[in-house]
Amino acid sequence: MINVAVLALPHCHASGIHGVMDFFAVANYCGRMPASDTAVPFNCHIVTLDDQPVQGYSGALVTPTAARGSFLPDVIVVGAAVEATVAEAFMEPMMDKARPLFGWLQAAFHRGAILASVCTGSFLLAEAGLLAGQVATTHWRAAPLFRRRYPEIRLEVDELLVDNGQIVCAGGATAFVDLCLYLVERLSTPAVALACSKLLILDNRRTEQTPYMSFYHQKAHQDVAIRKAQSWLEQHYAEAIEIDDVASVAALGPRTFKRRFKEATGETPIGYLQQLRVEAAKHRLESSRDQTAQIIWSVGYEDASSFRRLFKRTVGCTMEQYRRRFSYVVPVRHDGRTLSEAH
Repeated sequence: MINVAVLALPHCHASGIHGVMDFFAVANYCGRMPASDTAVPFNCHIVTLDDQPVQGYSGALVTPTAARGSFLPDVIVVGAAVEATVAEAFMEPMMDKARPLFGWLQAAFHRGAILASVCTGSFLLAEAGLLAGQVATTHWRAAPLFRRRYPEIRLEVDELLVDNGQIVCAGGATAFVDLCLYLVERLSTPAVALACSKLLILDNRRTEQTPYMSFYHQKAHQDVAIRKAQSWLEQHYAEAIEIDDVASVAALGPRTFKRRFKEATGETPIGYLQQLRVEAAKHRLESSRDQTAQIIWSVGYEDASSFRRLFKRTVGCTMEQYRRRFSYVVPVRHDGRTLSEAH
């Protein structure tokens, strides 16, 4: 029997907490099948800071099923704390409330328990000092805040799952599914994990969160000249642009402009321009049936092969793969009918 504590924080991702519980219940069901005689059962409980129900971000109530102090877990899954992806101002008060959990997490770690985080649950592990010398991942939108708050921790935000042995981090909120699949495979048997994947109709081989990322324009800084240059780039990214021209918009010399741009945004001007063009191409792939060559030209690139390499390096897949995964435009046949109408 493996004891699993699912830690629910105030304003957590409630469906993720209950989803972990449901997943391990399915694992126990699959483990009772005749071909799974070596499966290890899971005893899974929700715990909270003070053994009281917490309200999730959606307003749904999450009720603990065990007292935290009397339940001795072999695995702790720290659920997502939604505010970290919404506003930095929420982080400090949330961590102050969570401070009493640090000793509990540290004691579990020293006892040999596996500590796993989902999405922004990695902030709690970092704050408790448990990610020192480890590799972490978190929700892609919370990555800039994580890097500012914990510059000494190596963050691999492209990765959906990072395993340090005793500490495992998963990326976005729904990555609890990938985490649970991984833990079941590791702690029970691969056969049970595969049975869970089939029963729940899940892809058990997701590895990256890169295709799901969106580029945010990083204007939470005080450099007015750089913000002016950013706004200009956002309006003119499809044109032939020389960085010296953008420096002129900011009324700065080229070297000063490049230095201040990097300090303010974390990106070089060229890198920022490339991100704008890739994001525009992603939008066209999602919302139109335009040919990829036409999209490439429309975002300011003449060298199609160069842009394709940039797109794959940035997004983690080709333009065609991205369109198949994320397009919300129904393909139209030659006779003018949509594919659904044709059937």
